[in-house]
Amino acid sequence: MGKEIDQTVKSDSKTSRQRRVRELPTKKFQVRDSLLTILCENPHIKVVKHIFVAFLIGLFLNTVLQDFFDHGEFRVGFKVIKAGLGKFHWALAVWIALNIAAVLSYLCFNLWATIRSNFPPKAQNVQVWDSCWLLALLAYYVLQFRVISIVVPFLKLPIGSAAIICLEQTRFLMKIHAFVRGNAGKVLNYKPHSDQTLSLASLRDFMYFLYAPTLVYCDQYPRRDAIRWGFVGTKVVDFIGVIFYYAFLLERFLIPEHKDIGLRAFTLQELILKAVNNFAVGLMFLLLAFYVVLDTTQNLVGELLKFGDRQFYEDWWTSTNYSDYFRTWNMVVGDWLYTYIYKDMYEHVVPGNKTIAKITVFLVSAVVHEWVLTYMFGFFFPALFVAFIIVGSVLSFIRSPNLDIVNILFWYMLTLGSGLLSSAYAMEYFIRVNLPSEGTSLMDFLIPRLFTSDSIVY
Repeated sequence: MGKEIDQTVKSDSKTSRQRRVRELPTKKFQVRDSLLTILCENPHIKVVKHIFVAFLIGLFLNTVLQDFFDHGEFRVGFKVIKAGLGKFHWALAVWIALNIAAVLSYLCFNLWATIRSNFPPKAQNVQVWDSCWLLALLAYYVLQFRVISIVVPFLKLPIGSAAIICLEQTRFLMKIHAFVRGNAGKVLNYKPHSDQTLSLASLRDFMYFLYAPTLVYCDQYPRRDAIRWGFVGTKVVDFIGVIFYYAFLLERFLIPEHKDIGLRAFTLQELILKAVNNFAVGLMFLLLAFYVVLDTTQNLVGELLKFGDRQFYEDWWTSTNYSDYFRTWNMVVGDWLYTYIYKDMYEHVVPGNKTIAKITVFLVSAVVHEWVLTYMFGFFFPALFVAFIIVGSVLSFIRSPNLDIVNILFWYMLTLGSGLLSSAYAMEYFIRVNLPSEGTSLMDFLIPRLFTSDSIVY
């Protein structure tokens, strides 16, 4: 009898330990500023920012004057912005339709929850009801991707307008999944005809979450007392400035370097030199993307909504390995991947297996990134997918010492990768512009012309 008790105690203790291992911490929201906002309160750090901005202004003016004296015109990015955001009215119409679809998904969730809560205890058809709605949810996800993959090419949206639609559609789906995942448990655990009350999020709360600068659902978020309109104005100026600087870099460096790809045959050495020449431009694209998306836009939206938690990133620039970089670079997406992919995989699908959970995160992230780029550019060119899966996932498992030289190597690898990716996508884009195909076959869409055309002489 005593042995049986001891075995029972040991079994319960083992089960408890396994439960503790499988339960990962959840995202905690609190009122805090983004790191660059905090750092720029230091006057010395602020001066470094001013020096960087002054350097960019000097480069900008130097290039503009050179273009004026050589070509008799000012090239400051207006043409690139106008071309990239063409058919913006169609992009706006599709975006409104995505908003309506998101609201309909909320209404459908409430319908499922309300009817389910009225089922009698131990009703036999509850599982059928749940299964039907789960299949409907999965079909909604697939249908969203399919519809956008048809609409964007049909409207022939330019790169900028297509990027807005693809990114927004992905963001809405991530929001909807977070909302359903965060509220389904309340409905499933609700016991009808008991003293329990089923409290579901109101439409007002759902709409707030839909536009709040977070992808992780929470019933209530910490809020700020007032909107700092001076801060809003600063971020609006920063946003406009970054957009123009993006266009300027494209018009002055990337486009002239690659626009003749496909018009004549290039040797492999020539293409390598073109990529090397754009390493610094690729790094600038990376830094500007970080600043405009994760600091400027998120802070701007957060301030307008009085959203308290501004931890959109951490000090990724001090990283000495890719694991820390991926964890701290984009915490908005990173928190979603951790909460709804990594955590669910680790706790429920493959309990305790961090490796499979981590690989799944990389796979999901790589597929979605590649989907956005495919319909943004209008062709399939899986360079970023390869970088994510082969380079990023492998390097993320490698630990390295926290030394200055390692941080320098990290920045070199970041510059190398961003430069190669920028140049590779530009080459593929201009080959397709300069050598348009006569048909619109699936194989032509999927097979990169950079490696199949006669544009490269080996």
